[in-house]
Parts: sequence; C-alpha cells; structure tokens
Amino acid sequence: MTSRAENKTAIQNFESIGFGRNLEQYLKCEAWAIDQDGETRVYLVKDENDQIALFFSIKCGLLYEPYEYEKLEPTEQEFVNMILDALEQQNQALIQEYIDSGYYESQRAEELYRIALQRYEIKCEGRTLKDENIAFKVSRCYSAIELCHFCKNENYVKPEGIVTPIGFGLFWEVIVPKIVSISKEVGCKYLYLFAADQTEILGEEVLSKKLVDYYKNDLKFEDVQNMIIIKPQYDEFCYGMVQEIGSLSTNREAVWEAFTEN
Repeated sequence: MTSRAENKTAIQNFESIGFGRNLEQYLKCEAWAIDQDGETRVYLVKDENDQIALFFSIKCGLLYEPYEYEKLEPTEQEFVNMILDALEQQNQALIQEYIDSGYYESQRAEELYRIALQRYEIKCEGRTLKDENIAFKVSRCYSAIELCHFCKNENYVKPEGIVTPIGFGLFWEVIVPKIVSISKEVGCKYLYLFAADQTEILGEEVLSKKLVDYYKNDLKFEDVQNMIIIKPQYDEFCYGMVQEIGSLSTNREAVWEAFTEN
C-alpha cells in the first residue's frame, strides 16, 4: 500500500458495512503506519481504472501442537502433577505407589507416568539452558502465514459482465497466487485467519455462522485440528481457521470448476 503516495488519499473512499466497519477504520487510521513499519503488509487490489475493489493484509505467523499434557482431562493432569512432584523429590517409591494405586488401570497409569516424565525432562532442560521462564516449549511448530484482513470496498462498482463475487474471485486470483509465491521463497505450511463472525445467538438456537460457512465452502478453510493458533487480543472474539498452503493450487482449480458448472 505505501509503495504509492496517492494510496493514502485513495483509501479514504473505502467503505465497508456491518462488522467490516472496524476493518474500514483500520485501513484509514492504522494500516499506513503498520505497512511502513513492516510488521504487516497491506495490499490494495485495484482495477484498471485505479479503483480499489478490496484490501487484504498478511504477515508471518505460527501454529503449534501442544504436548500431550495439555490434551489431558483435568483429573489426569492432576495425577500427572502428583507424579511430577514425586519425580522432583526423586521418590521412586511414591511414584510406584501412585501407579499401583488404582486411580487408573495399569496401562493408562503407565502412559500418564510417561507424560509426567516428559514434563520433568522439559523442566530440567529449561533449568540447564536457563530458559525455563522465557521459552514456551511445545511438541511441534508449524510455519504459517496469517491473512490478517480481508475486506471488500462497498463503494466499488463491479464492471458489467463480471458475474464472479468480488471477494471470491480476488481471493483465488490475487491472494492465493501471492501466498503460493511467498511459499516458494520461504517455508510456510499453513495459511490461517480469524473469522470475525458476529452471527447472533437467539435463545438456545445457534444460527449458522455465515462468515465461517463462507470461508469453509467458498475459500476452503477448515477448522483447526490438533493444533493451536496464537490469538492476540485484537482477534479475541474471532474464529480461527486454517488451510494447507500445499493444497491452495488444487483447491483453486476445484472451486473454479465447481463455479463454472453452476
């Protein structure tokens, strides 16, 4: 965005509706400085007449897979912590007492002991390396790109003869090629975003999440499975979704084939 000085004036004609007004304010009030700083790259997608159809922003991100302990039930975590305390005390008799106590059948108790031993080794490593209080240790990390903002301009007049929805078309023909190009220069496994879906809840009936459904059906994002996304306060009430970058090109071909058939 900041590569052309005139863009600073052009973005003042950008308008969004509903929850998208927050994105409009971000573009007009914050995006220029953030793009200049390099923290996030903001892109304006324009037509041949230099009219802004949509803006999006991307930055490097990270997903991770937690250790097994974080996946346990609270009672199992409590049992692991008991064993961990015994390990800290080097009390093998107490450890065996816990395993034989009948809290869990023998095979499960042995699995929980293994998890406790894993946590003990991690703590010992942290003390040795003196990073116990500054390093957040996880089972595995996954390189990623975050699609931070994705918003169409309600003031944009789509040219006659264009039947493709603006957001759908520009995601697959502008954003996806950009992401694929970046992934050829630096390792990136996933593309992820936070859907700002403010669909209301009426009584006990939860209405269909329209934006989430759109991202799933039209843009091929999926629910996050067996991984955790680091969510900043800015995205506190948003829904995390992910897509493998290696699948983008295949998905792109599939959605256009389905679109033309319809």
